Amino acid sequence: MDYRALGDYHVHTRYSDGEGEVEECVERAVSLGLFEIGISDHLVPPGLGEAGSYGIAPELLDSYVADVQGAAARHPEIRVLLGVEADYLSEYEHWLRETLCTYPFDYVIGAVHFVGRFAFDNESVPGHPGWPDADAVYRAYYEAVACAARCGLFDVIAHIDYITVWSERPTQDIEAFEDAALEAVAGAGTTIELCTSGILDWPGLMYPSARLLGRAHDLGVPLIIDSDAHEPGQVGLAFDQGVAAARAAGYETTVRLSDRNFVSLPLA
Repeated sequence: MDYRALGDYHVHTRYSDGEGEVEECVERAVSLGLFEIGISDHLVPPGLGEAGSYGIAPELLDSYVADVQGAAARHPEIRVLLGVEADYLSEYEHWLRETLCTYPFDYVIGAVHFVGRFAFDNESVPGHPGWPDADAVYRAYYEAVACAARCGLFDVIAHIDYITVWSERPTQDIEAFEDAALEAVAGAGTTIELCTSGILDWPGLMYPSARLLGRAHDLGVPLIIDSDAHEPGQVGLAFDQGVAAARAAGYETTVRLSDRNFVSLPLA
């Protein structure tokens, strides 16, 4: 595949819950021929304690920014963007707004990993008491995604149906809640991502599902294709499959985050 039109904007390093250095991830992107890469380690509210320990430690934020900016200066052959994947919890919105204003991020990915204080994506959760009512958890999740889109802090909403990461499933039809979240994204003018690393998770499917991806296209929601890499070798993971899925949903373009232009998707 010709990667020259694509960027990978959802990439984690050892600064949060990934492995490897910023430099290694950039070198991987260069080797693939990507047009640009964005490093986007986790930014998690400090009040979550151990449940939020996967985020960049507050004392390392300055080093993180300097590291990414240094890699950008060393690699003029590729655009290197400074991003972050910020957890959205409504009670920490003020903290998040202040923190994001403190640093020169090129873009911010918004993600929902918690329903209340319940970290639903922890792999030990099937059967966890946080799931007494899966229908309620799913509803609350999609309501949080809608709130994240409306808050105006995010350029991209991450893995929009990530709630499906493990085996707990609702007993009711939740398409109305999924669609309401997408409609909020569309109304806010926010981009979503097609997250290819979902193929590594339990369901073995990318996020979002084919149905949601098609619905997003019908609503006019812009799209980027991301790996959500947690090690350098995962940068650009399964982008050929991601492009094929995007095209099957009707997408012909992707957003280039460095200048917010639309560029044509390559042929998978």
